[in-house]
Amino acid sequence: MSEGRILTITEPAREVPVAADVDVLVAGGGAAGLAAALTAAREGATTLLVERHSFLGGAATANFVHKLSQHRDVLYGVSAELIDELVRRRAAVVGRVINFDPEAYKGLTLELLHKAGVQLLFNTWAVAPVVEGKTLRGVFIENKSGRQALLAKTTIDCTGDGDIAHTAGVPSHKGQRSDGKMRPMVLLFHMGGIDFEPMVEYARSHPDQFSPDPNRNVTDLEHGVLRMWGFFGLVEEACRHGDLPSGFHSLELEGADVARGTCYVNGAEVFNVDGTNACDITRAEIAAREQIPVLSAFVRKYIPGCENAFAMDTATSIGVRETRHIEGEYELNEDDCAAGRRFDDRVVRLSTHLVAPGWEMHNPYGKEGATEDPYRTKVAPELKCFIPYRCMLPKEIDGLLVAGRAISQTHSADAWTRSQAWCIGMGQAAGTAAAFAARSGVNARSVDMKRLQERLRSQGVPLDEIIDNKAAMAAV
Repeated sequence: MSEGRILTITEPAREVPVAADVDVLVAGGGAAGLAAALTAAREGATTLLVERHSFLGGAATANFVHKLSQHRDVLYGVSAELIDELVRRRAAVVGRVINFDPEAYKGLTLELLHKAGVQLLFNTWAVAPVVEGKTLRGVFIENKSGRQALLAKTTIDCTGDGDIAHTAGVPSHKGQRSDGKMRPMVLLFHMGGIDFEPMVEYARSHPDQFSPDPNRNVTDLEHGVLRMWGFFGLVEEACRHGDLPSGFHSLELEGADVARGTCYVNGAEVFNVDGTNACDITRAEIAAREQIPVLSAFVRKYIPGCENAFAMDTATSIGVRETRHIEGEYELNEDDCAAGRRFDDRVVRLSTHLVAPGWEMHNPYGKEGATEDPYRTKVAPELKCFIPYRCMLPKEIDGLLVAGRAISQTHSADAWTRSQAWCIGMGQAAGTAAAFAARSGVNARSVDMKRLQERLRSQGVPLDEIIDNKAAMAAV
């Protein structure tokens, strides 16, 4: 370290204008945030949503993950409303997976929030909490108007990384408790010039080169639904010939528009990076973008029907799959999920055919698609579980709820809960609870649980199901 280097600077004190004072403030407009804001406003609360992009949707739009991996019949509430309206507008295709048009998704979510009366602030970062004692009063924001404060009776942290909770002093951990490793980041990109018929014919004549799971290997061209995970032999051959770097084991194509010959490539992954570290995020963005020409060349050279394929565009930002998990009043774990534990304060019911106990979705060690990966040879069971309200209640501070992947849970439980549909479910529950708190004049921690659950049931949330996953797990 050079002598005389300045390590810190003290900013002068200043008065910050209060730009708004509302019932419910939502930080982050991804899956959880848009659902939280929409539901809170519909429940009669004055609601303001702050989003760093100029559109809503988060992973669905900014990261090109414009699919739901669930069947339509397990969706409910806001997620079902969104998909059904997109289908009505011919902007979504429903099959074993659900593909939707991200631009239509952006437009629809804006329409719904505008109709509900949600105030929006785009291109704005929530940068610090406004705390009085042990109560969160709102957040400081930064945007083109400078630094301002937003006050609220309840703030809902939907940043994905638990940014507001963390800066307010809520304890948290990142990734796995054992070593802090987190799921890899991924940058999706869009390719055109594809003829899907030869590709699908290859998949049907080489079933051992793809996942046997009918939910991960979907080739329903007639209805325009395609999701293919595998190409194991082709990837291995490309690695042997130096056309792909070692460490690649599989490739996923999804979100196909069969008529236009386009799809999204899910494969530019970066490991050992921290989504809460600006330098790491920058490094990951650069490293992932450097992979895209290599992956594009692989697709053209090795995958049938892709001889004329070309990269069209890339996601707005790299997808961060996992960072902080707050310490809440209860920490959800994999045993809870596998048992379908019926918590007294359950507020979200989820259904997944993507995980099983001990299976690691997007594992932190780069083994996805390798020979030892159970997803390569096995079919995941259809399992259900509940998320309790206490997972969204952070320790140490009042006036704050957390919804989305930063809830209080273990790394292994995160594999069950992290899908967009269930983040929407968490947002719906948090928005309803925050509106109840404002209306009742109580803290979100003191909301009447029976009344909250009754209201969620009236919104279509299935909270009365008796879950028994044993038979489904035994069949794996």
